[in-house]
Amino acid sequence: MTRQRQRSFQPAVFLTRMGAKSVVALFREGQAICSQGDVSKEVFYIEKGQVKITVKSKRDKKTVLAILHRGDYLGAGCMTGQAFLTATATALTRCTILVIQKKEMMRALHNGHEFSDHFIACLLGRNIRIEEDLIDQHLCSCEERLARALLLIARYDKIRKPTAVIPKINHGTLGGLIGSTRSRVCYFMNKFKKRGYIEYGKGLLVHNSSLSGVLKDSIFSDLAAYQPN
Repeated sequence: MTRQRQRSFQPAVFLTRMGAKSVVALFREGQAICSQGDVSKEVFYIEKGQVKITVKSKRDKKTVLAILHRGDYLGAGCMTGQAFLTATATALTRCTILVIQKKEMMRALHNGHEFSDHFIACLLGRNIRIEEDLIDQHLCSCEERLARALLLIARYDKIRKPTAVIPKINHGTLGGLIGSTRSRVCYFMNKFKKRGYIEYGKGLLVHNSSLSGVLKDSIFSDLAAYQPN
């Protein structure tokens, strides 16, 4: 499946066409979509909005693993026998989520080549992102990690726009996302603001082409390669 077809593919329409049961659920900002420890029996597809993925230890230490967007899947581990969810998914904005039971997901994958191509492409894309996050943690500075995180939240790797408005995310969440402290995030966010890379308003306005300059010497400099016309 080409990238263009992948972006235009609509799982809900496909599942309805083949008679598979699925539910479209709406979640308000801050509402839990699924929780760590829940029985793993459904797959969730983000049709609209942004979702925060967190995990908590037995000692109640909590960290942010990722922020997902439209076109990402959650709970896919149930397809390989995972009994319980290992993370909590919370709506960062208002979200529209397609909820697909495991058996219906299996039927769709077995009977629909277009759907299976789409699903595999999404999982591979997520796997690449996880690998890049690991590299980021080991080889990039805190400032570079924060810049890259903001660009990815703004979907600069997918939708190349000069500016983007993203939800206001607290510094603790950003710190967990990049493996740093709230105080370090605060320091660099203030630095980005003073330099005009970001602005605060109803949301967080990210000037992508300016912020990407922070990455010019990093291994993720391909995010900085684009210059809008």
